[in-house]
Amino acid sequence: MLDAIIPWQRNYKYLGVTLDKNLHFRDHIERVRNTALFYKARLGAVLGRKSKLSRRNKRTIYKMCIRTVMTYASPIFAHAAPKALHRLQVIQNKFCRAATDAHWCVRNSILHKDLELPTISKYMKDASKRFFDIAGLHPNALLRAAVDYQPPHPTHLIRRPRNVLTDPPDALTAAVESLNDVNDMHD
Repeated sequence: MLDAIIPWQRNYKYLGVTLDKNLHFRDHIERVRNTALFYKARLGAVLGRKSKLSRRNKRTIYKMCIRTVMTYASPIFAHAAPKALHRLQVIQNKFCRAATDAHWCVRNSILHKDLELPTISKYMKDASKRFFDIAGLHPNALLRAAVDYQPPHPTHLIRRPRNVLTDPPDALTAAVESLNDVNDMHD
């Protein structure tokens, strides 16, 4: 450009989302994970096992400070590899265990139910659904056309953001939902 050599970039950060050549979002998820761990460490005394805050207040601080960092622009990268997204779920699992001061033998699904927190994949799926619903009703025809497509078949090699809406829930999400269903039946 203007007789200047432009260096090739493997990834680029744009509007807080790190984009790579193939849109795998591994670098983005790793950066988000490190940022969330940084905030979790800074808030460790407030959110930790020996904190005097109530579980409700711990949950509120987590939702406002840490989960927002992890799920910013989640409709864009929610279709990333499950292994990469699982790394974000591990952070939420550790928070749940520390906030409730639970032993190692207590299942993560029970901790999520007690704190009334959806799993990261469930939260991202709901955010994606809201995003596609809002964008589909937008007055701009170009925006409506961008989100109005049929996702490829789930076994297709190329995944697009709308695939998240048709994906089956992961094991933890299914366990939390089944616990919630059981509790709803007994109420």
